[in-house]
Amino acid sequence: MIVRRAVHYCALLAFLVLGTVPVRAAMPVDNLSEPVSIAGQWKFRTGDNEAWSDSVFDDSSWQETLVPGHAPQDYDGYSGLLWYRLTLQLDMSQPSVRDSAGALAVTIGSVMSAYEFYAGGIRLGSVGQLPPTPAARYDEQRTWFIPPAAVGDDGRLVLALRVWRSPAIGSQWETGPYFGEFLLGNLGDLRAKSMRDALFPNVVLAALYLILGLYHLLVARRNPVLKEFFWFGLFGIAVGIYTFETSQSKFFFDIPYLWHKKLEFLLLYASPVLFGKTLLSVTRTASNKLVDGLHAIFGLYFLFAVFASGAGLLLSLKSFQYLAAFWALVMAGLMAWEAYKGRRAARVIVVLLLILVAAVINDVILKTPLVASGNVLYLVFALMLFCVALMMAERYTEILKQLESRVAARTAELVDANRELAAAVETKGNFLANMSHEMRTPMNAILGLTRLGMKTELTEQQRDYFGKVEQSAEGLQDIIDSILDFSKLADGELECVSQSFEPTAVAEGLRRVWEDAAREAELELNVAVDSNIPQVLLGDAKRLKQVLSIFVSNALKFTENGKVGVELTLLPSAGHAARVRFAVSDTGAGIHEDQRKHLFEAFSQADNSMTRKHGGTGLGLSIAERLVELMGGQIEVESTVGAGSTFSFELELPVPKPSVEEEDVGLDLTPIRGARVLLVDDSELNLQVAGELLRQAKLRVDTALNGRQAVEKATSQPYDCILMDVQMPVMDGYTATEQIRAKSHLDQLPILAMTANAMQQDRERGTAAGMNDYIPKPIDPDELHRALLRWIEPGERDFDEQQLAAAHTAEAVTDALPDSLPGVNISAGLKRVANNAQLYLSLLNDLCNDYADAPERLQIMLDGGDTDGARQFAHKLRGIANNLGADETGTAAETIELEIKDGALPDAEAMQRLAESLAELGRSQQKLAPLMVSDESAAELDDEQRHALFIEVTKAIADSNPEALDLIDKLLGGLEEDTSGYTELAAARDALDMYDFAGAAGFLESAANKDLQKS
Repeated sequence: MIVRRAVHYCALLAFLVLGTVPVRAAMPVDNLSEPVSIAGQWKFRTGDNEAWSDSVFDDSSWQETLVPGHAPQDYDGYSGLLWYRLTLQLDMSQPSVRDSAGALAVTIGSVMSAYEFYAGGIRLGSVGQLPPTPAARYDEQRTWFIPPAAVGDDGRLVLALRVWRSPAIGSQWETGPYFGEFLLGNLGDLRAKSMRDALFPNVVLAALYLILGLYHLLVARRNPVLKEFFWFGLFGIAVGIYTFETSQSKFFFDIPYLWHKKLEFLLLYASPVLFGKTLLSVTRTASNKLVDGLHAIFGLYFLFAVFASGAGLLLSLKSFQYLAAFWALVMAGLMAWEAYKGRRAARVIVVLLLILVAAVINDVILKTPLVASGNVLYLVFALMLFCVALMMAERYTEILKQLESRVAARTAELVDANRELAAAVETKGNFLANMSHEMRTPMNAILGLTRLGMKTELTEQQRDYFGKVEQSAEGLQDIIDSILDFSKLADGELECVSQSFEPTAVAEGLRRVWEDAAREAELELNVAVDSNIPQVLLGDAKRLKQVLSIFVSNALKFTENGKVGVELTLLPSAGHAARVRFAVSDTGAGIHEDQRKHLFEAFSQADNSMTRKHGGTGLGLSIAERLVELMGGQIEVESTVGAGSTFSFELELPVPKPSVEEEDVGLDLTPIRGARVLLVDDSELNLQVAGELLRQAKLRVDTALNGRQAVEKATSQPYDCILMDVQMPVMDGYTATEQIRAKSHLDQLPILAMTANAMQQDRERGTAAGMNDYIPKPIDPDELHRALLRWIEPGERDFDEQQLAAAHTAEAVTDALPDSLPGVNISAGLKRVANNAQLYLSLLNDLCNDYADAPERLQIMLDGGDTDGARQFAHKLRGIANNLGADETGTAAETIELEIKDGALPDAEAMQRLAESLAELGRSQQKLAPLMVSDESAAELDDEQRHALFIEVTKAIADSNPEALDLIDKLLGGLEEDTSGYTELAAARDALDMYDFAGAAGFLESAANKDLQKS
């Protein structure tokens, strides 16, 4: 009972006390649709009492002070604890206030140096830490959520700040809430506003400054002599990071606050030095002792900031600001002197520095600023930065103009130098061409006469002399060839082609060339080809042979006993290409590791002792390396001293697509049936082969033997397409094409090059002349037909089936023919004449008869100085042989043609290879001769049919149609030699063999005057 009464009296006493609390004025808040400023007069007092946070506490006796403000009146430099209170009266009858009651928040600006925040007597948190374990934290502005319990039922809200100010700060800095916005409003609105204020404009400016700095550093990196760009780049980066560190955005990174503060001050103290270096460089002004001394002092400030605490940093800032103002005045004076001497850039800088001094005075020195924004110094700094950037850009533009002027002058010098160099290269090319001819001619004579002399009766001493002369001449010939090849490679004149070849043929050819040399050296030569390698690949067989021959030659040269091996191996590969490893190994002396790095250098060998012992120019491996690189590979060397060496390389060689026969796919030539084609070639055999293919495709064929005839026919009658050889007498195909294209009505006429010239420059030359496409020789029927379908406009055409029918009616004997014989690939040749066995056998017979003496005829031309005629003769033989599958003869003729084209004379070995291949071809042709069928159908013709056939022959000759040859053969086959007119018909047949249609027409006219009856 006593306890209950005591409690009752205590409660009554509390009511009386609370009831006597006077009503205090409160800041009214009746609209929270937007944040409301709570800056203004707050209650303030020093000391500390946690009861002061209570919302019912009477603070009427407290002093009023301005928030934000430098310090309460008479309390500048106060250190210790002090309290701020603000009472708000929320009008809960207003919808915007009532709706925000559950999401109410307050934004508190910067407070020196730590504080706790209370709302309605509830502690909501702190920034920094208060005693007894104080930790200062400046600058941070934070938004606090106000819980509904902090707001009274009558809408009364009391805010309280318990502030601690560090005694280490000194009297010159602020006390309590001093900077930023103090707001009341919706939590979402305040946080969004805080985020915007943190990002704009400080973060944007910081990014711009960083980009500006990085750009100028990049310019300085490319132009190291431009020191002003280097210093300004560093200055821009420093200012950019400093701008970020002075914004609220730095608090997004949860790192110790002191690190932020140290970085901010380090950048600030470094900035005058970087900016000063920039100004001195951009105005080309020499520094002086005063400026250097000030920069040294700023360096000391920089070191101080490294080791100082947060309060120490603040203490150093005031003196730095005064020193920076003095530095700006000194720099302004120095720039003013340079401006007086006429430097325009210095005048701009003087103005900027004076504006900077005024900004420092306004924001730092004056207690009552003339411009009270608080951001004047930052704005002036930004203005200076961009003005200097504009000056740097102008400076860079001037430098670029100077460079452009120098580049233009240097370019003019280089043009003159290149002109002289081109002339020198042309002179060199002419010299090499002439020297090639001049050196090879006597060398051929020396070798030829020496070999002829060795076939005569000689004494042993004389034979020894001749043998040594031959050996020396061959060595000298190799040296000449190597030097010329090396020179062409150095000038980029040698190119690799991509043609079908058989790897086994390459290997066997290598064996035939070197087996005698290996036998003489008493060495074993082994050649092995992986059976998994495709039978046909695309590549440059000639260059492959050349590289492998260099390897084999070296292996034989440096191997005293044992063996030399050539191995072609198929490696795993993705795609449709075959990856082949070509390797040549020996059991010779081997190569030291330190000698390999010089192995592929021109005019060098493993060591000089080898050069003296074995001879040679040292160009072989250099040439081989460059040729392999041209083909897309790289030479590798494996060697063990005393055990031998292996030289190898790997090439990706495409596999040709299967032929039409292999794919069992036919081409429908109906859309172009009856089209008229002009076939131009100076070879009667080529005309016959191509003409047969075209007539079997049911096309009307006219022929011309040279470019001049082609131009005359193309301009006098219409054609759907022209198939043009390029190398012909009288007028070549390029010139003929240009003249045809000069006619306006023929500018769209398809002209297809049909030639054995496969070099890229030949194709480019054809395109430049106006040729539409390229069909390589030997002719592939499928490729020819595809090209015709591609270029001849399809459509219905009138034509005579009898006229277009093939002249040969005899049964083909294809099944009786073997696939190949020595020196001839019969299956390939048959394919190119559409499997017409009798035509093929006839053409092969003509080839052997007409070109059996080709080496002698070539030699006569060369001895007479007719190198161009010899080259054209070899070119024609090459095309005919390749068309008929006589690949070895074609290759031998091609070698001679290319050597003559390169300005050299074919050596005796090349001529011998051609003679041997023709002899072997002749022997194989003799085996096939019995299979030739004589067409005796004309013998059964009556007089009326014989006269009809004679008229058909007459018409074919008038049309220059190669079919006339078959028709006249059929006519002669049915006549006895004593028949009247037989002699004239035979003469016409001989003229047609030479494709002399005009002469044949004359003989035919004589025959027409006689009755084709037996005398």
